[in-house]
Amino acid sequence: MTLLDRRASTPGRRVADWNPEQSGSGAGCRLVPLPRITDPRGNLTAIEGGDHVPFDVARVYWLYDVPGGESRGGHAHRELQQLIVAVAGSFDVVVDDGTETARFHLNRSYVGLYVPRMTWRELGNFSSGSVCLVLASLHYAEDDYHREHEAFLRHRRAEDAAAASPRPGAA
Repeated sequence: MTLLDRRASTPGRRVADWNPEQSGSGAGCRLVPLPRITDPRGNLTAIEGGDHVPFDVARVYWLYDVPGGESRGGHAHRELQQLIVAVAGSFDVVVDDGTETARFHLNRSYVGLYVPRMTWRELGNFSSGSVCLVLASLHYAEDDYHREHEAFLRHRRAEDAAAASPRPGAA
């Protein structure tokens, strides 16, 4: 049973399945169209911080040679934001913001998926030869990770409750 299947059976949760076009959003995430310069000799896409990415890029990494049937991710970040791009092949990204779960199928090197902080993500369904490029807003820090989904949900609910509570002295 996948994350999307588990979340669909939870009362009060919204579930969306996205086969992305040039725009779309779900679970607080959004597709980001990237510039594509076409040329008979080969195409080019460049990503510039501040223009295409809503954060300064502190780290770049990529996933490749993922064996068939394996998944990656399975965590959320307390502060880190990401832009995920399928630079080769395809894969699915299932995201969960504590209220809504959505699946994005990434298969275009000129479309990225923006994943904000405090969003659970699982990557799977990797095609043969796929490469997943990730641009991150922070350097690696183990204490930024939520690796247990239930702990993530508790933290997310606490943040949401704190944001919804009126501040003392506010009228």
